[in-house]
Amino acid sequence: MDYIFQYNPLRSTTLAGKILPLLSSLFLSTDEIQSVIKNVSSAIQVLDLLILISTGWLLVPAVGIVYNFVYPFIQEEKERVLKRMGTTFASADDSDDEEDDDQHQLSPYERSYMKLIAQMLSQVARLSLLVYACDCFVVAFQTMDIGLDSTQWTKVTHVFAKIVYTSWFASLVQNFKSYFIRRALSRAPKNCDKIKLINQICDVSILALLLIKILKYLSVDTDYAVTSLFAVGTTGGLIISLASQEVAKNVMSGIEMASSNRFYTGDHVHFGDGTKGEVSLARWVFVSALSVLDYLTCASSCLSACSLVRTKILQYDMSVLDIANSNLSGQRVINMSRVGHSKITTTLRFKYQDVQKLPDALDKVKAEIEKSCPTLITKGKPFRAKITSFERDHVEATVDCRFELPPFGDEFWGTRQNMFLAIDRAVTSCGLEYAKSGYFLKEEK
Repeated sequence: MDYIFQYNPLRSTTLAGKILPLLSSLFLSTDEIQSVIKNVSSAIQVLDLLILISTGWLLVPAVGIVYNFVYPFIQEEKERVLKRMGTTFASADDSDDEEDDDQHQLSPYERSYMKLIAQMLSQVARLSLLVYACDCFVVAFQTMDIGLDSTQWTKVTHVFAKIVYTSWFASLVQNFKSYFIRRALSRAPKNCDKIKLINQICDVSILALLLIKILKYLSVDTDYAVTSLFAVGTTGGLIISLASQEVAKNVMSGIEMASSNRFYTGDHVHFGDGTKGEVSLARWVFVSALSVLDYLTCASSCLSACSLVRTKILQYDMSVLDIANSNLSGQRVINMSRVGHSKITTTLRFKYQDVQKLPDALDKVKAEIEKSCPTLITKGKPFRAKITSFERDHVEATVDCRFELPPFGDEFWGTRQNMFLAIDRAVTSCGLEYAKSGYFLKEEK
């Protein structure tokens, strides 16, 4: 008996032959439209919508009205109780001196935990309304018998709800993290770059966990994907690691330097290989964008620049030196921006015929410098003006001073100039002359 195999080409196609049937299914008859309206109406409960709408848009102002009405009575009662205890009342709003000026301008309700809780409930209600709308669409599609069966459409609503609420929770965690980061920055502004690095690492971690969770909700086997990734790493990872070894080394060096708090952008540094200058680019933070959370919660996106591989040094001759981070991480470095003191040593040359006059003249030099340079350190640090050497044709005297200012910038150079002019005034007032070659300066920083 011969069997005839009937082949249906539409079973193996993606779009061919399926567009017109899909479009035709969207054109409903009057009876079908009435059936859709009936089923959707039966799924909608007016009381549910009223609860969600009132919670989503009216809860925050309503709680604010009640809180602002009750707050003065609560404060009055607190003052009365504290007076009985013999202590003075200090408002919590005034006790935290480290709050921003904008925070002080807000009302008590704006700064309270009650508004925070009300906002969270309001956000949950708005997201619930979005899930409610998704349920209505699913009921309509089920009635129209489009695409999936009823069991699959039910899974769609469950997955959508899980994604929405999980994304909101991730956004909530990110907002709390940003709050604590701002508090840390206000208390330790010197660690700005390090705190920003921690902030970006936290953002990347939150985003990665959110994506993994969403993939799990979409029935993607993440365990298998991670296992496959490690399997590929054992075979092709060697090639990739060899090709990107230098890049990875620079990235890890950048992270190490940022976490070690060695220097930041704008610092004046001296490296062990002789490189000196101002760090013009040293931002070793990760790129992170929690835009998925922003669309769901209307929060502002968090996006930062990335320069993990190289550092730019603006040298004192105004040339820019671009250095790989791996070449900097192991070097000795002096961060001049964190040096609060500077040293200026000057060598003077005098004639042998004035040797006996030099001790008194050098004392006058010290007095003149002390009068002309208010940042001079006279206690606890060397402040000398002494004869230091007898050379073949001249006598050398050294003036050694310390100042309470960093060894760079306009203030340093102005103080340096005032010191030299003070030396010259004292030498001239004593009637001394410099040796034939004049005097020269040797500066140590």
